[in-house]
Amino acid sequence: MDNQGTQKVNIEQKYCPCCYQQFEGAIETCPADQTVLRGPKNDPWIGKTFADRYVVESILGLGGMSIVYRAKHKLMNRIVAIKMLHQCLKQDITALERFKLEAQAASSLNHQNVITVYDFGVTADGEPFFVMDLLEGESLKDLIDRKGRIPYDRALSLFKQICDGLEAAHKAGIIHRDLKPANIIITKQDDGSELVRLVDFGIAKVTAQSGKADQHLTKTGEVFGSPIYMSPEQCLGREIDGRSDIYALGCLMYETLSGDVPFVGSGFLETMNMHVGENAKPFHIVAPDAGIPQELEEVIKRCMAKNPDDRFATVGELRDTLVYLITSLLGSSSIHISSISRANPISKSPSRKISIAGMVASVVGILLVGLLGFIAFYPGPPDDRGTPLNKLMWQVTMSDVDGALNDKKYPEAEDKLKHAESLASAFGDGKSRLMTTLRKKGELYDQWDGHLEALAKVNRQINDVETERITLEAKRILAEVEKINSETVAGTDGREQLRADAKVPTLLATAKKLHGRGLYVMEEQLLTKALATAKKKLGNDSIQTAEISSQLADCYISKREFDKANPLLESVVAVYKNKQDTKPDVYAMALSKLGQFDCDRNNFAKCGPELTEALKVARSLKGHNDVLVLCIRSYADFASQTGKEAEATKLRKEADTLDKAAASQ
Repeated sequence: MDNQGTQKVNIEQKYCPCCYQQFEGAIETCPADQTVLRGPKNDPWIGKTFADRYVVESILGLGGMSIVYRAKHKLMNRIVAIKMLHQCLKQDITALERFKLEAQAASSLNHQNVITVYDFGVTADGEPFFVMDLLEGESLKDLIDRKGRIPYDRALSLFKQICDGLEAAHKAGIIHRDLKPANIIITKQDDGSELVRLVDFGIAKVTAQSGKADQHLTKTGEVFGSPIYMSPEQCLGREIDGRSDIYALGCLMYETLSGDVPFVGSGFLETMNMHVGENAKPFHIVAPDAGIPQELEEVIKRCMAKNPDDRFATVGELRDTLVYLITSLLGSSSIHISSISRANPISKSPSRKISIAGMVASVVGILLVGLLGFIAFYPGPPDDRGTPLNKLMWQVTMSDVDGALNDKKYPEAEDKLKHAESLASAFGDGKSRLMTTLRKKGELYDQWDGHLEALAKVNRQINDVETERITLEAKRILAEVEKINSETVAGTDGREQLRADAKVPTLLATAKKLHGRGLYVMEEQLLTKALATAKKKLGNDSIQTAEISSQLADCYISKREFDKANPLLESVVAVYKNKQDTKPDVYAMALSKLGQFDCDRNNFAKCGPELTEALKVARSLKGHNDVLVLCIRSYADFASQTGKEAEATKLRKEADTLDKAAASQ
């Protein structure tokens, strides 16, 4: 359940507390490092009370970053799973951040198809942990290993639930990045149905909208995930979004239905190269007797398209397509046709003969009417309004547009885009399909000679729609912030603090979008409420509070309200100064920003020490040339304004040299 995969641990097995290899039998010490092995008899936590309230019973799982125990709450008698970071990683800042990230990601979600996190914190002994559901079921991986492959009529329900859970994550700004069968847990319900849960958010990206809050953990160029399920862009270390999870889900669906993974090479790199440059074998070759419908195969092929733009735009769109397939292939969105037959046995009364053909025709007629009614009238979920019929028509129309563009049939493409635009305008999907349609329209006019005026008009329309989307997004986040603000006060509920913490990256990303479009009044309203909430939930000296204060200061500066900006910048510097051991680069940036602000106000007596300290800290950093360049240029500006032109010229040359070196790399 961590980013390197948690292996199931048999209670008779032993493990090395140093390298975390696992062993069986009479062996007592690790062959690699001679450390005494631990097991059920000598594990330090089994039988002990953890965090004053959980009695640890046994080991559930072991991975590269953490260990998971089965435990019981002393007062509530609830059986839970406790995840703890390995001892050797407790001083590793990156490992601690990833561990916190997993807790934040999971605890910020409240959905039946996502693992529930109940508690998170650090014990008095410095033991970071979080407590989650103990799922009594089996993973999809174990099910595939046991069955070989899963029939599509059973698998479709599982796929739909995975989409539901994944959609909840994406809407919260969380990209899973490690979607695979081992991270899908299936439990049996009392009524015999199967419930899917997504687990392991250990390498999740919490800021799908901004891509910046966990930048120190996931910079562009780094590769995370399981190579068998990684998208081409993930393999190449490029920036990713929710469509990367859709690709991984396509690989998962392929394996579930065929019993084979779509790509596997002789090693890590070869497998990643196959994701980038090869297509998966069709089902009629890998599973000729599985009877997988062509429609379902086409859905999976689209999920696994190499270009993210060729995949489903959202998980919700994929889910709706699966619901349509469930209805058309199985006869109902929730009832398999075989269960209808069992529920309505044929009467064998001799006094009343029933025509089998007539009965079949009646059943087919009823199903057909139900199917047509669903397609034509089902309004869609609250966050993606629109009937399946209209969504399908839009999808088909956009596919026709691509064909017309490829054939350079521009008038035909224009007519179809007008139709697609009219369909998309009626959807309640946050104008996602409308934006896709307009961008395609812009692509048409960009290729079509003599249509620059039309291109300019479309670009203005895109800008207006994007502004409307950002405004709606800001209103939604403001409502969430107000809800969090009205809940438990800080310090009484660790989970509420985590929820507030997890909202900050998404909130800042939205505020920056508002700022970029000059919507300063709405930005101020959002950040003012967020700052009050952050102080209440997270404290005045938290990093998240400082981040919000910094963005609000930028807003006031743009509004020319400098008297409001200055105290905010001072509070930001005060927070980072106390935390500069862990975030010296951010401290230098904040101090330089405050110094530049004071310099612009001609307050040289104050800005001199600030910029001197910022430059001193920046010069002590390694691998942060961008911070150093900013601090050098800010100090050069101060030197120039105070008559030290020779020093300013020298500093500017140094900054130019650093910039050129960075550009050449």
